[in-house]
Amino acid sequence: MNLKSYGHATLSFEKEGKSLFITDPWLIGSCYWRSWWLQHYPSDLDLSILSNTDFVFLTHEHWDHTHLPTLKKYFLNKKILIPKFNSKRLRDSLRKNFQVEEITPNKWFSINEVNYMSIPMYNDDSILLFQYKNYLVCNINDSKPTPQILNKIKEFKKNKKLKMILMQSYAPASINNSFIEKNSKRIILKSKVDYAKYVMKISKKLEASYFVPFASQAVFSRPDSEWANNFKSSWSDLNHYWNINTKLLKSYINFDFHKEEYGTYVSKFIKSEKMNDLAKLKYENNQNIKFNENDLNYFSYIASSVRYLLFIIYPFGIKFNLSNNYYNYSFLKKKFLKLKNKPKSYLEMPVNEFIESNKNFQFTDLGTSFVMKIHVNSKLNIIQTYLLFIFLTFSEKGYFSNYKNLLKQISLIWKNFFPKKIF
Repeated sequence: MNLKSYGHATLSFEKEGKSLFITDPWLIGSCYWRSWWLQHYPSDLDLSILSNTDFVFLTHEHWDHTHLPTLKKYFLNKKILIPKFNSKRLRDSLRKNFQVEEITPNKWFSINEVNYMSIPMYNDDSILLFQYKNYLVCNINDSKPTPQILNKIKEFKKNKKLKMILMQSYAPASINNSFIEKNSKRIILKSKVDYAKYVMKISKKLEASYFVPFASQAVFSRPDSEWANNFKSSWSDLNHYWNINTKLLKSYINFDFHKEEYGTYVSKFIKSEKMNDLAKLKYENNQNIKFNENDLNYFSYIASSVRYLLFIIYPFGIKFNLSNNYYNYSFLKKKFLKLKNKPKSYLEMPVNEFIESNKNFQFTDLGTSFVMKIHVNSKLNIIQTYLLFIFLTFSEKGYFSNYKNLLKQISLIWKNFFPKKIF
């Protein structure tokens, strides 16, 4: 039995050249409005192996983990296994085209010789655990687990005397470095060393035998997102800072469980030939676009359930720069007002992506895509923006739509910080 990682967040358990199951397949094209592209695309042989798998696990609904073009092209007839989140948005969006099964949380199941468990997290992400023989593969991806959950995983590993292979993201995929001061200087809230220290901290806490760089093999190609390439971490960055006992493996790993032999199978990256042209075209579609106030007011649908909370945070409204048009949005009045003068602090983004993201309740994905710039005048503006994203994320998932949904999510948060029993 071999464990192979195919770049970004796809791992595969393979036996005699056959894939038993895979996770989070993003194998073709781009995501986030042609901002994100794969650092390395699977070969024809890779695609043949992966597309013939029997099961597909998805950890969460972010586009680079639930990549619909890939799923529709290769996995329409496969069983899709997803976490049992309180929000049913992922489940309902997939049921239209796929055979979907929610995994009962915190319980062991098996596929052939491999046991698996899904642990939903408070941030609508999840951890996937796979146990094979004397190995525990811990796929944390982007989930940011609480120390208490990590303790439970470590306790299980120790009791069973297992060797751990930890797989986790190690680069930014958020608004952390999207803030710009009035002098046009970018504010660095998280550096490469910060991300390296974080994954080392998790590796050390779990006493992992191996760490596989995972869920961070993307490049950013739009003219308004290329800046993010300067902040993404590479294997060389990790290796430079690595100073713990956990063995740092390379990306695109082929790990033989029986022989405990491993190595990377990629010597040269396969890149998209159309990446730059398509990314530029998507960006240029925002030039000279005609839109009206009704197009912008889709934002009101997302903000509606939390508008009084956001009014407290933004009592004078929140400012936007939408393709060089400045607006103030009042949370109380639920209305956009066009401004004559450039404000001191505002959120800047292309108007097409602003409208589309609001229609699909994905406004917060604009931060992940790196096409958003956040112009700030003070530290208060940074705090306001983080609170905005927290509340809008909960609103997008429907957690503020009624008390029942909110209480369910509060209960999950409680369980993440005070887990009684996972195993």
